[in-house]
Amino acid sequence: MKTIASLILLLAFPAMALPDKPEKGVVYVEEFTPKGIKLKVEKPGWVYSTKQGGRKRGSLKVGIDVELVSFTEKAYFVRGKRDNGIGVSGWVTPASFSSKDPKFVEKLKQVHARQLLVRALIEKKEVAIGMTPEEVSQIHTRPTKTKVKRTAKGQTTIWEFIKYHTVSHFNTVRDPSTGQIYRQLTHTTNEEKSKIVVEFENGFASSIEISKNNGPGNPTTVGAPIIFAW
Repeated sequence: MKTIASLILLLAFPAMALPDKPEKGVVYVEEFTPKGIKLKVEKPGWVYSTKQGGRKRGSLKVGIDVELVSFTEKAYFVRGKRDNGIGVSGWVTPASFSSKDPKFVEKLKQVHARQLLVRALIEKKEVAIGMTPEEVSQIHTRPTKTKVKRTAKGQTTIWEFIKYHTVSHFNTVRDPSTGQIYRQLTHTTNEEKSKIVVEFENGFASSIEISKNNGPGNPTTVGAPIIFAW
């Protein structure tokens, strides 16, 4: 049964750059894949100016490939060609496309829900189990330490993010001539203020350790990235 488009990752379709302020409720392909996604048009579909509808910009040409730029649960923003061969971009209903994967609709909804959750966590600077290294890097740019652990089951990568603060150390000193007592700086040290340890297994965070100074509570968990197999 025809539902939505066949999903193929292609270098030939580089994704449109993510806007500085993503639109609420809209997931952008650039958020989860750098390659871009191609859809095949199976039947005519109007291209609209907004995700709610609005002005018609033309009808997609049947049989061509279009680039998926962003999507909601009910509509897709694509770039392709009209019936007359002229380029067009805008919002299209999923009914214009077909899929070989019977679970494609379900998977795409999972992608949508996951990416909105990940976006919210990144805005809060909160690392979560299930995040990819690229997503964690958007919260903590560069790890303080990295380690690779090899076991009989495979290899894991460990990132440590450590924050330090400077502590001043003083001695109490008496002035021999006046007898006045004062504090004299002897040295300073950089001491650990907080630490987050993230362990990656099979391409996503499998465990997180948070130091007590970094706040109470258990790490959030998000679903691992969805993989489309064809």
